[in-house]
Amino acid sequence: MDLKHIKAIIFDAEGVVVDTEALWDKSQDVLLGKRGLLYDREYLKPKMAGQTLLEGAQLMVDHYKLDEDAGNVAREREVLIHDLFENEINFIDGFLQFINSLKNTELQISIATAMNKSLMEKVEMKLELMKIFGEHIYFIEDVGNKSKPEPDVFLLASEKMNIDPANCMVIEDAPHGIEAANRAGMKSIGLTTTFSKIHLNKADYIADNFNDIRMFLSQGGINL
Repeated sequence: MDLKHIKAIIFDAEGVVVDTEALWDKSQDVLLGKRGLLYDREYLKPKMAGQTLLEGAQLMVDHYKLDEDAGNVAREREVLIHDLFENEINFIDGFLQFINSLKNTELQISIATAMNKSLMEKVEMKLELMKIFGEHIYFIEDVGNKSKPEPDVFLLASEKMNIDPANCMVIEDAPHGIEAANRAGMKSIGLTTTFSKIHLNKADYIADNFNDIRMFLSQGGINL
């Protein structure tokens, strides 16, 4: 695949830049365990990825037929995940090395994420993403909470970078994110940090790690 037209890479945050997915699983285990339930990861995880806290809570309420308000469940989720983010957050393996390799190119970079801004504050305190991405960190809160697979947050990122969507490459770990990138008219790479290749089969390329991504870009004409 010829990638010489690519001028920007847009990263999802969770599962691509920041290693959070095990923390979300842990929070779901705790939340549902309090109710005597087991977290149905296989069913819920693909549906909850890229959704807001409230949307994820509503999915759980519906799936388990809970006689609870989704807003209350969402607030409980928020408390649990904030505690985990404060103590256990880190970068995805290989991300920093990959970012360093991009310094040899003219590619622009940004983040477009469903993570809420209060959680990003926890991440920023520990990992200092703004030193890497500057002001180019965008949230679904910036586009009226239109969650992936809606393409709005990716389109916002391309607009702010002043790069045509057709010249953007998205790196995502979730099916909703891949679909959002495709709807935005962008190329997409599925990273198997969270979901299997089967779930990411609509991506233009599927990678197991950042070394795979580096090789793919190099073969496409982007010299790293």
